[in-house]
Amino acid sequence: MRVDPVHAAVGTFFSNSPMFRVPKYQRSYAWESPELEDYLKDLEETYNRRRSGNPINHFFGGMVSVESTVTGVVNQKRHELVDGQQRCATFVLTIAAVIRVYRDLLALTKSSGDTVNENIIQSRIDRLTTRFIEFSQEVNRQTRVVESLILSNADSQFFRDLIRGLDPIPSRESHRRIKLVYDSLISKIEALMPSSSSIVDKLDSLEIFQLVIDSDFSIIHIVTYNTQEAYKLFQVLNDRGKSLTEGDLLRAKTLELLEGFQPQQNSTESYWDDILKDKSKSTENFLRWIYQSYDGRRAGRNSLFDDFLSKFYPQHSNASISITEANQILSTTNTILDEIQTARKISAGTWPYSNTRRPITAWDRNRLNLLIRELGLTVSIPILLASYKLGERKFSEMTQVLELFLFKYKVLCNAHIEAAVTVFHKHCLLIRVNPATYDVLDFRTDLNILMNSKVTLTQYRAALDGLSYKVGGGNKPLKYLLMTLEHYKRWYDQGASGNPICMDKTRVYDFASTTIEHVYPRNAIGTNIDNNLEPFKNSLENLTFMGPTDNVAGSNDSFNVKRTIFIASSVGLNTEIGNLTQWTTTELATRKTLLKDMACAIFIV
Repeated sequence: MRVDPVHAAVGTFFSNSPMFRVPKYQRSYAWESPELEDYLKDLEETYNRRRSGNPINHFFGGMVSVESTVTGVVNQKRHELVDGQQRCATFVLTIAAVIRVYRDLLALTKSSGDTVNENIIQSRIDRLTTRFIEFSQEVNRQTRVVESLILSNADSQFFRDLIRGLDPIPSRESHRRIKLVYDSLISKIEALMPSSSSIVDKLDSLEIFQLVIDSDFSIIHIVTYNTQEAYKLFQVLNDRGKSLTEGDLLRAKTLELLEGFQPQQNSTESYWDDILKDKSKSTENFLRWIYQSYDGRRAGRNSLFDDFLSKFYPQHSNASISITEANQILSTTNTILDEIQTARKISAGTWPYSNTRRPITAWDRNRLNLLIRELGLTVSIPILLASYKLGERKFSEMTQVLELFLFKYKVLCNAHIEAAVTVFHKHCLLIRVNPATYDVLDFRTDLNILMNSKVTLTQYRAALDGLSYKVGGGNKPLKYLLMTLEHYKRWYDQGASGNPICMDKTRVYDFASTTIEHVYPRNAIGTNIDNNLEPFKNSLENLTFMGPTDNVAGSNDSFNVKRTIFIASSVGLNTEIGNLTQWTTTELATRKTLLKDMACAIFIV
């Protein structure tokens, strides 16, 4: 491998019509708060040292690029950045921030009629723009504007508009990172400039920032000349400690495989740009859930890249690929994007189907939000991803089965989750093989077998006994239980025959807006204190919930005062309480038995 390293100040590499390009296989902009904070400290220290007349060199590591010639231009080189795009982009953002502050000063000089400084500022803006932003270039006797740095497709237009002061709106996580760095740099520059000084002093301060980039910040630029070697280098190099994610590596590998198949490579690149637009941790979760859903097992903790590559891109082991295999890679990446888009919705508790039809109701759709967002049972996401292929009706049924099963099995009884995951994985594969013939009853059967082997009725009722109100939070399971008992109450009252059914789906209680209510007050005072009830005030039997339209005034009053509130409630469990004439330990015991009997009947699958 031929390499030519050059160690020089950053400004040197932007001194003569630079053309830095981020190739297809590179990730999006990745710097976040830790890297930004380090950079801002470096910038401030170097600025202060130069301002005090004692400049220092600050070494920022290396950039690795593949050099090529530009057709039709004499002595013009293009450099594809194999490593170092984060640094390079941040240097350009720094100059763009300096230009932005210059423009603010320019407006001030124009308004005051200060033509001398106006001309100086405009000249500086023009010179910086030509070096770091864009320049004119003659190609085959045609003049065109050329950008000094072009990021990958996902970030290119946003970055281009931002460094020109056009204030674009971020549409993906990498855009938000870029904007954070840009805004933070402007704030840092303005903070370091003397606030009460003259225009001339401020111009001197801005010139120091230019000199920091031009002379004090340095890098080693390692130039290579072979694209295939660049792909290999990319997979082992990082940017200032910001490790490549599995998604970044998968993107790079698939684009490497498609080298020579430009239409497929371009489309695959576009798919990956969408796949990787979330925060890196979210993307990793999505990829892991997808892998589980297709393979029936978890990817290794440190082997997601290898496992995913082998499962979805077996072509990677070939010495070369055919046009048929290139199209397979493209199709697979499109499928992964579809799965990612579904995973985004499911993980947010959002119903994944866009055109919901009867008999799916708002109540049915709300079960997914309760399962994922309120109860946090993301362990169900791989099988929900597979179940999406069953169609909306069966997906709704699977969601409700998972909701009832996992609440009893995991949330209440804390049974070993891996046994349940094994069942989930089995049914992921069954669904993937033939969704058209899959029967949800088989899932119910396997879950019932597991439940009966892991959770006895005695354990379940004891877990219900252990539910109590916790001051300060942590009451979501309690609220969920009470709301679920209410939803299935009519079915229970009519004999609890067959599988649990919500017989009135017109009532959809917003989980966040409902409140847990103590029948005997949690903070009783004066004559309302009942020493017989005090020990039970936070227990399940003394608790109910109020819907957002219910009157919750008088929550610390006596039972006789609160009866009218319960009678007027939209919640059936409350009207039953309101129809009682007293609230003593006898009523508490009776209600405790009722709630536990209801829970035993309802939380079956």
